[in-house]
Amino acid sequence: MNEFFPNMTARPFYPPMHGVPGSSQRKGLRQVSGATVYYVDADHANASDDNKGWSPEYPFATIQQAVDTVETGDWILVMSISSDGESVVTPDYTEGANYVRLIGIPNGSRYTPSWESDDASASCLDLRGIGWHVSGFRFLAPTGAACIELRHTDSNANDIAIRTIIEGNYFDGLTEGLYGIESHGCYDVWIYDNWFSLFHNAGGTATALITTTTPLAIPYRNHIFNNQFMDNDNHVHFDMNGSRFGPGNIIQTTGYAYAATICLDCSAGDDNIITGNSFEGDFSIAGGFTGGAADYWTGNFSDDTAEAEVGDNGITIARPA
Repeated sequence: MNEFFPNMTARPFYPPMHGVPGSSQRKGLRQVSGATVYYVDADHANASDDNKGWSPEYPFATIQQAVDTVETGDWILVMSISSDGESVVTPDYTEGANYVRLIGIPNGSRYTPSWESDDASASCLDLRGIGWHVSGFRFLAPTGAACIELRHTDSNANDIAIRTIIEGNYFDGLTEGLYGIESHGCYDVWIYDNWFSLFHNAGGTATALITTTTPLAIPYRNHIFNNQFMDNDNHVHFDMNGSRFGPGNIIQTTGYAYAATICLDCSAGDDNIITGNSFEGDFSIAGGFTGGAADYWTGNFSDDTAEAEVGDNGITIARPA
């Protein structure tokens, strides 16, 4: 197959299957005005960063090459990642593409790609652009960094990862990983339908979802729902204002291997709505649940009916105390 086309007003594309552009094997042309689909498949015999990346038969070898090539609104479909791992950094929002869909898809197996960093002190994915949508990966956590890091002017004035969507991923702490998702204060972020487990280290600082250094007073309008947090040293230590946690999050206090010290702590923020979640264990500050003074914590499920903040029917009626 010759991937070079004399008519440069058109680009190769693969018609959609099950809502995923480019997943069928029939070939066609897509006008430049539409989103372009790029392929990454490190295990493919023809994989090379010298390819155009427009075809699954001639994919890029690295995600970084695709990230540096895409334009705003394009898609990146990742079928396999080098066994050596890859630490990917997106350009800032003024220099690179925004609103890109980065999707892991199975390639000849039942599993989506596993993504680990090639540097224990660097994140698998360092997001510095606006509106990226990341889904379909199994992230293998580095010991000294996060699987996904959301920047907000902490390293560069134009490093802004607001409006990020992270959905449908498995964050595997591997019993030694540091963080699942680390935010530096991004607002309008959506985190949903993910699984976080086995974040553990000797210092007890491993945390599935965390806010660290932030230039903002507190990040706001974050939306965190339908996630599962199990078997971690700490589940959610996420400072936020005017955000929602739930519905549908499940927090396990005592897992198969580890018991959580922090279950949900958003006490540095305020005016959050925490409702419709399942909270196991001691529903109190001592049990690892801590909220802001103006938070709304009504309507969660808890088995700790001995607490005054939990009704006899197991529904929370106030923030933990």
